[in-house]
Amino acid sequence: MLVNKEFKLGEIAKLLDLSLEGDQDYKVSSINNLKEAGKYDISFYYSKKFRKDLENTNAGAVILSKSDDLSTLKNKLFSDQVHLAYAKCSQLFTTMSVDLSKQDNKSIIHEGAIISPNCNIETNVKIEDGVVIKPGVFIGSGSTIKKNTLIHSNVSIYSNSVIGENCILHSGAVIGSDGLGFAKNGNKWEKIIHYGYVEIGNSVEVGAGCTIDKASSGKTVINDGVKLDNQIHLAHNCNLGENTIVGANTSIAGSVKIGKNCMIGGLCGIVDNIEIADEVIIHPMTFVTNNVKNKGVYSGGSVLMEHKDWLKKIASERKKI
Repeated sequence: MLVNKEFKLGEIAKLLDLSLEGDQDYKVSSINNLKEAGKYDISFYYSKKFRKDLENTNAGAVILSKSDDLSTLKNKLFSDQVHLAYAKCSQLFTTMSVDLSKQDNKSIIHEGAIISPNCNIETNVKIEDGVVIKPGVFIGSGSTIKKNTLIHSNVSIYSNSVIGENCILHSGAVIGSDGLGFAKNGNKWEKIIHYGYVEIGNSVEVGAGCTIDKASSGKTVINDGVKLDNQIHLAHNCNLGENTIVGANTSIAGSVKIGKNCMIGGLCGIVDNIEIADEVIIHPMTFVTNNVKNKGVYSGGSVLMEHKDWLKKIASERKKI
C-alpha cells in the first residue's frame, strides 16, 4: 500500500538537483501523466509525441528539458535527464504501509458473497453480492470486486484494482503488479513507482497465470467482454477494447491500445505505445511493431525451415520493402 506525501516545488528542486522556474512554495502531492494530471500533481515531458498533452495539461508542475520549454507553463523543473528525474521524483511521494491483517472491519463484504476462510483480504475492500472467492486468494487494500464474479484459487489482486461483474479469474493470475518501469542511472537502474491501478470491465475472463500490470499513472483497462487465454502478459497503461480475445503466451508492451472485437493469436508480441484498430485479426506468432490503422487480417512470423532457407527468405523480403 502506498501512502502519499506532500512537497513544495522548492523542496523537490533541491532534493533532485533541478532548476525551478515558478512558485517554490507551490505544493504537489502526487505524480501523474500529462493528460490526467491535476493542479496538485507534478508531471513530466520527455517525448515530442506527447506535445499536445503538454500544451493542454492541468498539472501543477512539469519536469522537462530546457529545449522543450513551454512559456504557458507556470511551474517548471528543468532536467537534462527527464526520465531519470521522473523516476527519482516518483520515489519521493510514497511510504510503504503494510497491512498484515487477514480481514479488516473497514472492508464491505456482501452477505451473499462466498469467501474461503484462508483468503487474505486487506482494508477498505468492497466485495459485492454473488462473488465467489476460492482458497489462497489475496485482495489488496482499496480494491472492488463486483457482482457474481468468480475468483479461482491463488489469484493475487493488488491494491485499488477494480474487477467488474460476471468475471472469471483463473488460478495464478496476478492483477495490478508493477510494470517494467526503470530509468537508467549510470550503471544502475532507478525504480519508477507505479501510482496507477487496473480496471477490469464486466464479463471478462482472465486465464491461468496471466499477469496484468498496474498503470505507472492512471489506469490499465480491460474493457467489457475481453477474453484472455492462459499466460498472457499485459503491461502498464494498456487498454484492451470490448470483446477482444487474445491467445496464450502473447505479450503486450506498455501503453498499447487495442480496439474492439479484435482477435489476437497466441505467441504474438506487440511493442509499446502503438494502436490497433477495431476488428483486427492477428495470426499467431506475429510481431507487431507499428500502428495497425485498418481492420483486416494480418500475419507475421515464419514456419519452420532450414536456417539457410530462412536467410534467403528474409533477404528476399527485404528487397520488397
